[in-house]
Amino acid sequence: AITELAAGVAHEIGNPLNSLTIHLQLLRRTLERRAGPELAAETGELLEVAAQEVTRLDAIIHNFLRAVRPVPLQLAPLNVRDLLTGALEFMAREIADRQIRVEAAWPGALPLIMGDADQLRQAFFNILKNAVQAMPDGGLLRVGAEERGAFLEIRFADTGQGIDPAVLPRILEPYFTTRQDGNGLGLMIVDRIVRGHGGELGIESVPGRGTVFTIRLPLHTRQVRLLQQVQSGE
Repeated sequence: AITELAAGVAHEIGNPLNSLTIHLQLLRRTLERRAGPELAAETGELLEVAAQEVTRLDAIIHNFLRAVRPVPLQLAPLNVRDLLTGALEFMAREIADRQIRVEAAWPGALPLIMGDADQLRQAFFNILKNAVQAMPDGGLLRVGAEERGAFLEIRFADTGQGIDPAVLPRILEPYFTTRQDGNGLGLMIVDRIVRGHGGELGIESVPGRGTVFTIRLPLHTRQVRLLQQVQSGE
């Protein structure tokens, strides 16, 4: 009941945030038309800060809703290569701004998995975002995928700040974060999505040297065999 109440409150907050965004845009346009150059420049900076804070609050709410109200999986045969490529392209500007080099490597033909494209894309984005933020002064991001037995293994390795061994066991706890601007939900959502697909999330880190996130997802053929066994009662 508390979870449902919290989710309802978070949803209701989203409506005034949308209204704030619209009215900030209208206020900016009005000032640009009627104010002098100096006033327009000064108020423009203040409006930009306000708009950024609204965007940040909106992201916090969306992450919270994903955490407390997991969406049922919409499974279909997927090529992980396409999802990884799309996630890297989405992050391309931030990666370039931080002068991070990317090495992406996987076989030309990866085996298919049964998965929810939207949710796995979100999981990959969350991990990439975490890796990029761990390298504020640049570094190397390696992304790879390969078949290992009955699983597809996807690895994200960064050369960032790493994670303190003392806090590593808590890294998947809700609301636990080591960043001032973090909300502590991103990796928890990743873990939930991966487990929902019957997979596993592994994290290895060395302070000062970097972190490796490993996602293991069952292959399409393995999932089909398990489903057939369940239906036949074996």
